[in-house]
Amino acid sequence: MNKKNVMVVTGASSGVGRAISLYFSSRGYSVCALARSKDKLETLEKESKGNVRAYPVDVSNSEQVIKIFEKIVDDFSQIDVLINNAGIVKIGTYWEQSIEEIDQMVDVNLKGTMYCTHAALNLAMIPRRSGRIINMSSVAGIRTNSRATVYQASKHGQVGFGYSIAEALIPYNILVTTLCPGGIDTPLWKGDSIPDGIESEKFMKPDELSETIEFVLGRPVTTLFKQMMFFPTCDWN
Repeated sequence: MNKKNVMVVTGASSGVGRAISLYFSSRGYSVCALARSKDKLETLEKESKGNVRAYPVDVSNSEQVIKIFEKIVDDFSQIDVLINNAGIVKIGTYWEQSIEEIDQMVDVNLKGTMYCTHAALNLAMIPRRSGRIINMSSVAGIRTNSRATVYQASKHGQVGFGYSIAEALIPYNILVTTLCPGGIDTPLWKGDSIPDGIESEKFMKPDELSETIEFVLGRPVTTLFKQMMFFPTCDWN
């Protein structure tokens, strides 16, 4: 595998994460694909013809995260790009949701982002004073919807986290961008996850996110794209 550009993608077993992994592995990156499903990661590994390496992990488990990032650095010596994409959504009235559902969304969407970022910074990026971090938040991290209270709280937290570390990491030549996309045509946004009146077939395709990330990574290090919000025209509200 090519060690010149090493990208870590969380939530890589399906949807946007899977598309990102295949997209950048076909463009010369060595992609480290992280997710809980070992079987799906191994299928992705085979499909990439050796340009993706599977790293099964639960990003909500801080000990697992540290160990897997230590292994990545041991395997590749560096991490150039971290894509914090892992996320789950459960729609429902807040007080009717279980504590387990609340914990899952906060642990994966927010704490998982923080755990992976912490590991990547300390083990790879800060020592080299170089790196790019892309946090995959959502328009839910900016606006509100009474049917997605916990999900939105986790995404608002992700936006705030990204804003804070983006400023702090500029002296280290590490740029942090938070993406806030609207509806994407993935298994995450199906059934009850879709707001009333929205046609999911008109949602953005996963590769559109890959192309946006490619654009951000192609900008000079003297320019910081701190946040980008974009959504399908059917989702304007």
